[in-house]
Amino acid sequence: MNNTHILELNQAGLLADVLGFETDEVAGQTEGSRVSTLSGREFVDFTGGIAVHACGHCHPSVVAAIQAQAAQVLHTSDTMRHAPQLELAEFLRGKLANAGVPNAAFVFMNSGSESNDAAAKLALKVTGKKKLIAFVGAFHGRTMLCSALSRSKTIHWQALEPFLAPLRQHILHAPAPRCAGCTMDSPTCCNVGLEQLFYEHGDDIAAVFFEAQQGEGGYVPRTPESGKRLRELCDKHGALLIADEIQAGMGRTGRWFAFEHLGIVPDIVVFGKAVGGGMPLAGIAASADLLARWTPGEHGTTFGGNPVSCAAGLAAVRLMESEGLVERAARLGEEVKARLRKLVGSHGVVDVRGNGFMLGIEFRTPDGAPDYARLDTLKDACREQNLLVLTCGAKLGDEKADCAVIRLIPPLNTPEDVLWHGIEIVERVISAE
Repeated sequence: MNNTHILELNQAGLLADVLGFETDEVAGQTEGSRVSTLSGREFVDFTGGIAVHACGHCHPSVVAAIQAQAAQVLHTSDTMRHAPQLELAEFLRGKLANAGVPNAAFVFMNSGSESNDAAAKLALKVTGKKKLIAFVGAFHGRTMLCSALSRSKTIHWQALEPFLAPLRQHILHAPAPRCAGCTMDSPTCCNVGLEQLFYEHGDDIAAVFFEAQQGEGGYVPRTPESGKRLRELCDKHGALLIADEIQAGMGRTGRWFAFEHLGIVPDIVVFGKAVGGGMPLAGIAASADLLARWTPGEHGTTFGGNPVSCAAGLAAVRLMESEGLVERAARLGEEVKARLRKLVGSHGVVDVRGNGFMLGIEFRTPDGAPDYARLDTLKDACREQNLLVLTCGAKLGDEKADCAVIRLIPPLNTPEDVLWHGIEIVERVISAE
């Protein structure tokens, strides 16, 4: 690779800016929690490829699995099953059984958006109903259906509104899950709005999509009380409960699946990101009986469940299990959260929340508005000190949902010295303003 030529190409406008690249740097070598660039900089990565790299960049075991599989079976599509797909399904079935989902079967796909589409199609098919519920603050992807389901930032759908308008007749949004107890004693309880949607649309609701910890919406964990009420409402009205585990799953929150924090069991689990070990992989899981109600050929994918991706994912989840990375994330996440919570009440910090290695720091202005401008300043300052972080938070003009958050999602195996070095940078940058 000619580094000079690549750097020249980087300035040539070849790639559209629509993806919102976080930096103009070009990745050169990545390893573990570190990213070296072609310009000679080295970063500590607290983005994890947006929660993809549970085992860090280019883990030797994952790389070896990719190399071996690429020389054996590269692609089969839907013509034939393959060993990595079956072994990964076996591993995930065991983890889901531990979480209360018995006898799970799987459909592997490429991306979270595609998988949420599939979950919606399955729910509409098996229930025969025509409406879906999602939550304000939700992010479920960027396909047309997922853009209509999502409700975290207006920029995600504004230009599509004329096309999405017919879909919106079938997609309802419940209030953001923001209250502390969800006891239904207060008219501001988030479940009151959900109850109202079920009251008004009742038997038309096919499914409810939920995130046990909202991602783009501001890293807000749902309370067990609200989760249990959500399960009760779905059972009462014959709706399926769909857990979007794309960002929060695969150990990110200190449990294999984030819904485990709520003490409930969903009907369909949508997974992605970290399940591929850095390769494109996602899918849905549900009971074998439920998935059997799909007619063969009713849904399909050319590249979903690719052998190389499944081999990489299998190596990654086995590492997570053998090295205790999920339990490690739970323990260290609590330590990080406790330390950062000392900042609450100063420097614009109003909350530090989340579970495991999926933590958010919320900022507001002195008059209580979400401090979106501060996020860019802090993110840039962290990057100047060679730390990569990301932001999130709903931006809708909704005072109950909107928030401005720095998110911390390092690899689950980030060495402790590297982890605390990164946290020191975060503290220093926040305290400097």
